[in-house]
Amino acid sequence: MPEIISQIGPIFYPLLAFSLLGAALIIERLVFFLRLPKIDESKNLKALEKELQDNADLEKPVRDELLSFHLADLKSELEQGIHLLRIIAVLSPMLGLLGTVLGMIEAFKDISELEGAVAPSMIADGLWSAMLTTVYGLSIALPCLFSAFIFMRKAEKRLEKFQKHLNAQSLRIEGAKFNEEILK
Repeated sequence: MPEIISQIGPIFYPLLAFSLLGAALIIERLVFFLRLPKIDESKNLKALEKELQDNADLEKPVRDELLSFHLADLKSELEQGIHLLRIIAVLSPMLGLLGTVLGMIEAFKDISELEGAVAPSMIADGLWSAMLTTVYGLSIALPCLFSAFIFMRKAEKRLEKFQKHLNAQSLRIEGAKFNEEILK
């Protein structure tokens, strides 16, 4: 471990923090989405349906606005941590690139202090060490970005199903008739 720290340099610690935070967020969101009940078993949906029935005497636009208000809270719950995953996915490669630039500056500084011929192995060794930070930054960013995309899509699909179901129920209150197969 100390060898990795010396090869990466001072950028190691923020990259380590990003990797730990990213891994924790991915695990937390994974567990969260795996534990969500099916749409038709959701307590949130049942509560929203009850709210819709309790306000059946209101005009449809008012009922729909009331549901939008509650769905916004649900959206926040579903998207929790995803924005932070995206930030980590953006900043990790930038930190890696910063480490690479700092490492290259250090390598060229060492080369400039040498007198005489410079061996190609010295340049290659310095560049190899400098490029490690970019690799580590990208290896943190890719799973965070991929996970953020997957989790956001799952949240969007769940909200779409809630909205579709609740809109149909609101229209039923207005007297519209729906084929249940269409709602699935």
